[in-house]
Amino acid sequence: FRPGQELLRHDEAIALLRERIQPTVGTEIVSIAAAGGRVIAEAAVARSPVPAHTNSAVDGFAFAHASGSRLEAKGWRVVGRAAAGHPMPEPMAVEGAVRIFTGAVLPDGADTVVMEEDCDLFKDDTGARIQMRGVPKLGANVRWAGEDVSIGEALIGPGAVIRPQDVAGLASIGLGQVNCFKRLKVGVISSGDE
Repeated sequence: FRPGQELLRHDEAIALLRERIQPTVGTEIVSIAAAGGRVIAEAAVARSPVPAHTNSAVDGFAFAHASGSRLEAKGWRVVGRAAAGHPMPEPMAVEGAVRIFTGAVLPDGADTVVMEEDCDLFKDDTGARIQMRGVPKLGANVRWAGEDVSIGEALIGPGAVIRPQDVAGLASIGLGQVNCFKRLKVGVISSGDE
């Protein structure tokens, strides 16, 4: 309260408090279903990547982008199908396209997905083919494995209060339980007549 003294900014005061305060309670393992509102005691580290596999962000056709300039005129032969939970078992033919649905694992050999709305499907003597209305850029409509969270990455740091969206994040990285500080027990004793 001395006049002329420079005041601390709010964020500086909070940082100072965090630096000097030490927990007074122990820790306990808590299931993530009961972890909302709790204070996490150690970093929650990803055991698996998010997404777990490289997959398609849209319904469409997966193909090798390098084949674009060679096949743009005659189109791509449809060589398989991949759906969420049902990946294509074998690698994709080099000059082929695979019918793919949102969330499906990208077949080996594919690196780009064209939306189905940007294709025309037709048949010729070799079977089903697609003609793209312009080849999308390399990696278009693809969600790469670990793009959101990589293995070993800390999703939540120690001292953070676990919010509802954090519970979902913890589940997505393969954790079923976390180490939290025990809840404080507080007692109030009122004395005097004020």
